[in-house]
Amino acid sequence: MNVINTVACLFLAASLAGGQVLFKFAAIDIQQRVGRSWLSVMWSPWLISALIVYGISTILWLWILAKMPLSRAYPFALLGTAAVPVLANLVFGESLPPLYLAGVVLVLLGLLIIQIT
Repeated sequence: MNVINTVACLFLAASLAGGQVLFKFAAIDIQQRVGRSWLSVMWSPWLISALIVYGISTILWLWILAKMPLSRAYPFALLGTAAVPVLANLVFGESLPPLYLAGVVLVLLGLLIIQIT
């Protein structure tokens, strides 16, 4: 895999994880807006930001899939999934058990093995 594809895949993973953090902020914001008009809920800046990030991620994903096999690209989505609880811990103070961190290391090792084969 070339450097551009690798960077694109890493950016995809980061944007997927970041989008989830934005959705969490949106959920908090929307909870505070409940009882107001539905337009107030829809215009949550956190929700709009999350949707924009996911829209850009979708376009990037299509570009990635046009450049490389799905079997090589998809494991990077798992990297984003593994990063979400780490970000939740850093941003929201959510608990992160040590066993989970061991799982993240295994995901990273799996991604490395897949990419070097």
